[in-house]
Amino acid sequence: MTAGDTFTQSQEAAFFTSIRLRNGTFKTTDHHRLDDLNMLVIGEWRKLDRKPRQIMDVGVSSGVSSLEWADALTRVGIDAEILATDLCMRGSLVRLMPQYEVLLDRDGKVLQHIVGNRPVRWYLDGPRDFFRGTGFVIAALNAFASALLLLTNGRRRGKDVLLVNPHARDDARLSFAEDDILAPNPEHLRGRFNAIRVANLLNHGYFDAAQLCRAVDNLKDRLAGAGSFLIVNRTHPDGTNHGTIFRLSEANKFEIVAKMRDGSEIEDIVLSA
Repeated sequence: MTAGDTFTQSQEAAFFTSIRLRNGTFKTTDHHRLDDLNMLVIGEWRKLDRKPRQIMDVGVSSGVSSLEWADALTRVGIDAEILATDLCMRGSLVRLMPQYEVLLDRDGKVLQHIVGNRPVRWYLDGPRDFFRGTGFVIAALNAFASALLLLTNGRRRGKDVLLVNPHARDDARLSFAEDDILAPNPEHLRGRFNAIRVANLLNHGYFDAAQLCRAVDNLKDRLAGAGSFLIVNRTHPDGTNHGTIFRLSEANKFEIVAKMRDGSEIEDIVLSA
């Protein structure tokens, strides 16, 4: 986005919701969806007289929720630095021919086709796509893009794109990084954070039990020890948030500080970590 460009919240949500990553997750986004969770967390930190300075926000999609969290913290005098992460934070926009571009992930896989300024998804939505004819178009575009990228070495000509809300991108309180919470922890993340939030990522719909255990162990290793917080939340289809605030004890075990509605669906996994 350049100075003077404007877009609506619905346009932003539509764009990020259309981006399906190769692991099957979507870069869904919506403004103010975590406002009540932010207030719960801030209220508990006030009771405990805690002001975390180093915060990680995991699975941030467009980064707009991270920006809103930073704003909420600033309003109550918590001056925090937030590292916002996602599996895919950057893309490469490649022009393959007039009126045809592709958005690629870091592995050179197509995240979105752009035909005459209209987005076309790369993935098939079941057999019904072929009944409607859409499936044949998507399959043809995928094959066409792969061939052109190979023939023209197109990956090297791409324009680097940070796939986040431009206001979040330009906010000094936020930094962004790609991150796989199932992979071994990078050394620079270990023992670093006073609080980590994971919203709409750690759930049984995305991961099996073994993967969830591995993710929680990795996040625990990134916390700065006793008194640090892990916040796990899931927004249900009706828009309500169900989350749990955990705190790491002196015995290096998680304890429940507070819940929102039904709490996190992986409480048992976190408490056993």
